Amino acid sequence: MSQLFAIGQRYLSDSESNLGLGVVVDVDDRCVHILFPQSEETRVYAKASALLSRVVFCVGDTISDQDGNRYVVERCEEIAHVMRYHLTCGKSLMETRLAANISLAKPLERLLAGRIENSEWYDLRQDALKVKAMLSRHPLRGLIGARVDIIRHQLYIAHEVGKRLAPRVLLADEVGLGKTIEAGLIIHQQIMTAKASRVLVLVPDSLQHQWMIELKSRFNLDFALFDLVRTASIKEHNPDQNVFATEQLIIASIDLLLDHHDLYEQAYAAGFDLLVVDEAHHLHWDSEQGGNDKYDLVADFAQNTAGVLLLTATPEQLGVESHFARLRLLDPHRFDDLDDFVDSQEAFADVAAVATLLIDGKPLSDKQIAAVAGLLGFDKSDIDDINHNEKLRTHIINELLDRHGTGRVLFRNTRESVQGFFGRTSIPYPLPLPNAWQNTHYTHGKLREQLWGEENYPDGSWLEHDPRVGWLIGLLKDDLKHKKALLIARSGATIESLEAVLRLHAGIKTAVFTEQMTLLERDQAAAYFADEDGAQILLCSEIGSEGRNFQFVQDLVLFDLPANPDTLEQRIGRLDRIGQIAKITLHVPFVVGTAQEKLYNWYDKALNIFNQISPTAQTVQETYIASLKPLLQAPSTDDNLDAIAHIIADGAALRCKLEAELQAGRDRLLEYNSCRPKTAARIADAMHTLDRSTLLPMFLDRYFEAVGIDYSVQRDNSWVVHPIDASEIDIEGVESLPLDEDGMTLTFSRTQALIREDMQYMTYEHPLVSAVLEMLTSGTFGNTQVALLKTAAMPQGMLLLECHFRIEVVAPKQLNLSAYIPTQVVRVLLSERGDNLSNVATPEKLLPLIERLDKFKARQVVKARTHVIETQAGCAKDIASKELDAISQQAMAQFSEQMNKEISRLKRLQLINPNVRDDEIAQLEAMHTQGVEALSQLSLVPDSIRVLVTVKPH
Repeated sequence: MSQLFAIGQRYLSDSESNLGLGVVVDVDDRCVHILFPQSEETRVYAKASALLSRVVFCVGDTISDQDGNRYVVERCEEIAHVMRYHLTCGKSLMETRLAANISLAKPLERLLAGRIENSEWYDLRQDALKVKAMLSRHPLRGLIGARVDIIRHQLYIAHEVGKRLAPRVLLADEVGLGKTIEAGLIIHQQIMTAKASRVLVLVPDSLQHQWMIELKSRFNLDFALFDLVRTASIKEHNPDQNVFATEQLIIASIDLLLDHHDLYEQAYAAGFDLLVVDEAHHLHWDSEQGGNDKYDLVADFAQNTAGVLLLTATPEQLGVESHFARLRLLDPHRFDDLDDFVDSQEAFADVAAVATLLIDGKPLSDKQIAAVAGLLGFDKSDIDDINHNEKLRTHIINELLDRHGTGRVLFRNTRESVQGFFGRTSIPYPLPLPNAWQNTHYTHGKLREQLWGEENYPDGSWLEHDPRVGWLIGLLKDDLKHKKALLIARSGATIESLEAVLRLHAGIKTAVFTEQMTLLERDQAAAYFADEDGAQILLCSEIGSEGRNFQFVQDLVLFDLPANPDTLEQRIGRLDRIGQIAKITLHVPFVVGTAQEKLYNWYDKALNIFNQISPTAQTVQETYIASLKPLLQAPSTDDNLDAIAHIIADGAALRCKLEAELQAGRDRLLEYNSCRPKTAARIADAMHTLDRSTLLPMFLDRYFEAVGIDYSVQRDNSWVVHPIDASEIDIEGVESLPLDEDGMTLTFSRTQALIREDMQYMTYEHPLVSAVLEMLTSGTFGNTQVALLKTAAMPQGMLLLECHFRIEVVAPKQLNLSAYIPTQVVRVLLSERGDNLSNVATPEKLLPLIERLDKFKARQVVKARTHVIETQAGCAKDIASKELDAISQQAMAQFSEQMNKEISRLKRLQLINPNVRDDEIAQLEAMHTQGVEALSQLSLVPDSIRVLVTVKPH
């Protein structure tokens, strides 16, 4: 039978007691809407099954109003289903005016009612509380749960940016260093720490699926991909609905919003906490013409969104104006004048030069030492010892970093600064022009027909004459006989035709990866390829170069060449990237006398893209594309080949010039600030420590056994969780766990998880673990127990009462105040004589002395000793309450120290670095005030209770 709800009634959430006291703000036929003012959350519950407890006070109860005044209830009256409390002071108080920082839990009532849990459940609940407390305090909270390798520069940037309030930064690492991973880590940390809940990712059309896959497979973030079909479907079902308000996490293409102004208006009106823009170098702006349509669109959203991440691999040295334009999106007040920006960058050049010497450990001249002292406002004598004092040297580097003009908004790592790359080499395979291709579209057609003529034959008939097919079979059976290879081609149809030939006619083990496959099918194909006895070759369409990394492979077959060097680099980047364990080999076939050969020579000789990453390749190609395209398409006559040779020479010269400028303009100070070595090392060490711990698998093993979830351990130490029927498990909350109906495979190994994307990577921040912890600590699971205590130190039959009280603070999640509460659970152990044994008989000492008691006898104990249990429970609460004030004071002191330290640091930094925003400091000050007030009103919530009856050891 559903409860009778009315607007104004006060309720507590049975599953989320930390939300505080809620008020009914709306009721319809099926749902009730409850606002929890103290935690700034609103929940919608189904009326028929809402896990809510109505809060109704009785005569003699003490209640508080919203101003903190306390009263005693003299009489209760119900008016239109809403309570009016008449108070002993003569006033009256409607329940709508009750204070919000109240929460209830009822382990004592459950115990007295005979609801006694298994002893294993009780212990599991206590361990879950400890785990939650550990996670709330962990310095890497938000970074723990990602399926990523422990790569220092990525973790450093994510940790530095992700912990900020409303970060506004430009991520500009070179290609292959993992900007998408850095952005994903930041998004994940912002969401996990409640700094952001609504996120909009704007990307080019071609990258939408890559982002969706990466965010799901690596970070367990379910982003909705909004395209024209998705938005039209939402409109069809609810024409009045703002489509961008239907999801919290959204990926959309910039073109979608540009082409459909109504969608732009809805996205803008919906509002987001964090905006992420990939390929930001496509946002063009100049001081005379202003921005292009993409730039202006992003500028609108950036102005309307607190946090902004821009991603680009294009370095500032290739155009100071475009670099300024991107910074202007992040802080238009700071970067409002291009000339001033250029002057400040030039003025900082001398500082960066000195910083480079310091970073490289090279000595400074007396003149340079004097210049540094003057810049920092020191006496020269203060730093005379800089060439011999490592600690002083580090201090001066950090001081220079704080004065860096873009140090807080720009992060850029280069392959040279990161190192650890094995490089790439290429093998060209010139193949003779087959007779069937003479004077056909393969040699005289449009450019796309010459490069990808096989797409004109969807029936697969092109396989008979294409020399690349026989070459590929020979390569796999001879040169790569005992090796795995990745092949990428432009279209799914090409891949499917090749797969049929290789598997059916050549007997080669294959796996396929195309856009026509579901995410599950792609996972299975990737897993089959990763298996030691699985496929020799993975055949991918262009989507194969998006969102998947195969660092365990060193041979890449470029069956065809894309028209864009960025796309080619993206293909190569699936193997040649951070984490690769050896040099990779590119196998590049092309047919002599066709555009394939000429495009290969352009990429190889002009752009040098097959032998190294080429950050200038796109710029060079854009410079010559108008002249290059007709030359590629024209028949290969002597004149045509001479013209190609000239343009290749010009392109190579421009590339060398740009690369020299890039090297000369390297900002070593910026690179150092993008990955401070000591901090990055501490982060990596902390991650490795977590990886080595076996506590999580042991905890999950106990939980699965306790609730009846069956699993088996495989030879590779992965777990296969067998399908469950939640209806057969009579435990509240199990049905809502994120377990696949068909079962799932889990791994606790980061290395295994990086190779086997079909496995769920179990960490403390995985959705399954989070759901288990929430179930164990927020509901009634294991919150009562009666057991025997084997001891000769006490009389036979003496009763001990153990009570656990959670200390909760009701405040917005983004404050993360629980991290500052030194003790999040207060344990009190009393004998029936009133002796406080809490410090003497610790849980660790009691554990081996505990013996189970069957539930029938347990209920008899409770029934016979009800009065003692009730009396001692009240005493336990009084003892715990006396500790609350000291805990509150300690929490406020720690929180204030941390906040004041950060506020003072930013204020000092603002004097020398205008990139520190006024609103950032103001927000921290407001949070400080709000946090102190919340910590001054900690509440004590009964969490669990255990009765122990002493018996003599056998």
